[in-house]
Amino acid sequence: SALVMLVVRLMQALSRRRSLKNSVSPLRVQNGTCLQTLHEPLVLRVPVGTCVESWTDDYLQERLKSTKISVHVSDTPFLNFEKKNFSYQVLQFNEFLDRVQQGTGPRFLYYRSQNSDRKKPSNLEAINQDGSTAILGKDFKLPSDLLAPYQVHSTVLRIASTGLCMWLHYDVCDNFLCCIRGRKRVLLFHPDDIGLLYISGSSSALGSRLLKADLSELWEEFPLAKVAWSRRREVELSAGDVLFLPAFWPHCTEALPHVDRASISVNTFVLQRETMSLHDPKDVWANRELLSAQDAIKAFEEKVLPSLAKLPQVPRSFYCRKLASQLEAMSQPSDSGQVTEAKI
Repeated sequence: SALVMLVVRLMQALSRRRSLKNSVSPLRVQNGTCLQTLHEPLVLRVPVGTCVESWTDDYLQERLKSTKISVHVSDTPFLNFEKKNFSYQVLQFNEFLDRVQQGTGPRFLYYRSQNSDRKKPSNLEAINQDGSTAILGKDFKLPSDLLAPYQVHSTVLRIASTGLCMWLHYDVCDNFLCCIRGRKRVLLFHPDDIGLLYISGSSSALGSRLLKADLSELWEEFPLAKVAWSRRREVELSAGDVLFLPAFWPHCTEALPHVDRASISVNTFVLQRETMSLHDPKDVWANRELLSAQDAIKAFEEKVLPSLAKLPQVPRSFYCRKLASQLEAMSQPSDSGQVTEAKI
């Protein structure tokens, strides 16, 4: 089968450096094998269709026109899902894009596309119920060899005001995040650091404050996060860059200053075929816990925690630590050799 040339800036897994390597190394990856087995973020340069050149304001407004969309609107650029420091407004697409470009009304706006059938995941060919936006699906296309090992879960169009910061969260699907217009900063944290990031559900109480210039107040409020911060990974995406973001890697993003006030990206969530049965078939947003994990979390919250709460302090502490040690042991890899090599 045909080989896809992936120009990769790859973060070294063991060194946990702060940013993706600046050196560019060409790798030939057959059928996406490297992505499936590496479980590491990569920046790729692969064809994504005509959208990088064709998705001008005029082009998008001509095709989406008066399509009604749900938009996050906030007076602050630092969105926080836990605190809900934003409101939802229904706008026509033309009005939304005009407000993003002109800065009229509340300053920071963010749009995440949804399927016209709200019970289904987002699809670029089903943003509008009358199907008039199907042309967008033809504009964006990842290489077939890249997607061959996967089943596509959803494809999401995202448009944000420059400066807007999306809260820290994780997804349960692998993800190809494609920068179409503008520049995007992405902070990523290894899944091993999940216990340091104050996450409830799939979102963090830190919100997007990690993207602020001064973090001193944040460390006072969330001291554990400072440890994770020292091991963070960071990358800046430009138009045409594709970030492969593995499932369960907490991340947050910033729409960086750019002459184009609209930051536009598309992300494609994908499922690995051998683990598809673990995913919740009702998961529209790619953030519902895996089915077995849902059962475990329910049992933990409804049975384990109430039972432990009945114990006096000393035995309660003992059994909490005993259970924690068992969970920690289970979290370790079952195989002795865990270093994976890409097939070149």
